[in-house]
Amino acid sequence: MRKLVLVDGNSLVFRAYYATYYKQQKLMQNKEGQDVNALIVFINMFRKILEQTEDYICVAFDSKHKTYRHKLYEGYKQSRVKTPESLIHQIPLIKEYLTLSGIHHCSQDGYEADDIIGTIAKQAGRNNISVLIFSSDKDLLQLVDSNITVCLIKQGLKNVIYYDFQTLEKEFGLSPNQIIDFKSITGDNSDNIKGVPSIGPKTALKLLDQFDNLENIFDNLNNLNLKIKSKLIQFKKEVFLNRHLVTINKLVPLSFDYTQTQIQKKPFSVLQNFLQKYKLKQN
Repeated sequence: MRKLVLVDGNSLVFRAYYATYYKQQKLMQNKEGQDVNALIVFINMFRKILEQTEDYICVAFDSKHKTYRHKLYEGYKQSRVKTPESLIHQIPLIKEYLTLSGIHHCSQDGYEADDIIGTIAKQAGRNNISVLIFSSDKDLLQLVDSNITVCLIKQGLKNVIYYDFQTLEKEFGLSPNQIIDFKSITGDNSDNIKGVPSIGPKTALKLLDQFDNLENIFDNLNNLNLKIKSKLIQFKKEVFLNRHLVTINKLVPLSFDYTQTQIQKKPFSVLQNFLQKYKLKQN
């Protein structure tokens, strides 16, 4: 079986930046005084991912523009801390490194990296391609299926947990589809998505264990205690809006497919010039 590796570019970039970020200390710089901490760590992390790459690889990035989710909910991601200018300036360098390495990378206006990953992963899976997704974003766990494994990065790439159906069920007690409904009820603080008040993770797990999905939960409100029933009735509209927000779009209109993500071998001198330009090690 052939293999496709998909990388959540934003997730890896942020991890690379903050792995060497210390308050009131200078960031790693090259001899010309440019901040290159994210670039250096990203390259080191990405090389480890390349070791698991055999056939296809693609790195997906968020678009600079707002997505359709912002139109559905104005508060989407409003609680996020502004991206440091130093990191913003390094992202083009990281993309340049990928290009010079012959790695396909992409973004799509109106969509997030998760949506691009979901679209390519499902497309490849339908063609019996084995898919590995590298990210630190648990939202991607909803994509797990018989051909798709989500590799959740916990610490650099020293601690990566590989989630298939069995691992997902064992750790979270949820199926991939239930990941969506769980977040629809509990919300997601990282994206400023509000959950149902007074219904925490334990209660949400019990509801999904008993009724399997949102539709069945709302069809059985009379079988719930009055407090939970009342809250679900009161916040029904928000719960189903949340479902739209947290569901990864698997139908992004991309201009390419997974077969076009093979590594394009280029003369090493091209990459060598880049590494020398930014005074980076070549090993």
